[in-house]
Amino acid sequence: MATHTEQLTAAGAATATGTGSAATATVERSAVRLRGLTRSFEGRAVLDGVDLDIPAGQFVALLGHSGSGKSTLLRAVAGLDHEVAGSGELTAPQRVSVVFQDSRLLPWRRVLDNVLLGTEGEEKGRAALAEVGLKGRERAWPNELSGGEAQRAALARSLVREPELLLADEPFGALDALTRIRMHALLRELWERHRPSVLLVTHDVDEAIVLADRVLVLEHGRIGLDLTIDRPHPRSYRDPLLGEYRERLLAALGVTEDPEGAVEAPGRAPSPAVTAADHQ
Repeated sequence: MATHTEQLTAAGAATATGTGSAATATVERSAVRLRGLTRSFEGRAVLDGVDLDIPAGQFVALLGHSGSGKSTLLRAVAGLDHEVAGSGELTAPQRVSVVFQDSRLLPWRRVLDNVLLGTEGEEKGRAALAEVGLKGRERAWPNELSGGEAQRAALARSLVREPELLLADEPFGALDALTRIRMHALLRELWERHRPSVLLVTHDVDEAIVLADRVLVLEHGRIGLDLTIDRPHPRSYRDPLLGEYRERLLAALGVTEDPEGAVEAPGRAPSPAVTAADHQ
């Protein structure tokens, strides 16, 4: 697995590090390796010495309150934050794909052209679209797609690059509940087939539990909880055995549930009509 390894300076510049046999051994153990990673904006530390290893092929979800630094961490791993002040060590694969909350399809390009953007091989693009259920939609314009179809196209675009690491920043946050459930099943199916490492940023505790094999909670700029979800797939939201994991994650996020399922965050009255995700 080819990797990029960086030693980040306080000014955000990157220099190569970790050459030789020691670095090779580290790469073989982990697809992503962070040591003492920091990021700050206008003097405020958002990431404060994050240490993290993600083994090759592992599906990891990252939870945290709004503003906790989830997207900042994902952008750092993706190498998209060169102008941000920070320091620490970061190792990630060369082949990285990112899926965002909006599909980011170019409206002036047809779906197949969007999938192939920056790559070659039309048949490869057609195969990727078929894999996400969009066979026959190759010549459609982005504005002719539903929200779920647009995210399927975004997944196809990421798959055609054969990533070693897939970074997903709340990719299903704008979808309706039924479409989101279908997309969960699709993402897990694609992971089973291709086996990249996955780092999924989400606000939804249930989404994290159903999809990931390991869930992290980011708080105060560091990993506050690292929880392995030891249940077989496929998983159901109705599985009572997932309740213990849910309670631990909600507690780590400072959210509690009463016996009737109402959710209460610190300083707010509980409301049965509000889901846990609304308080994160």
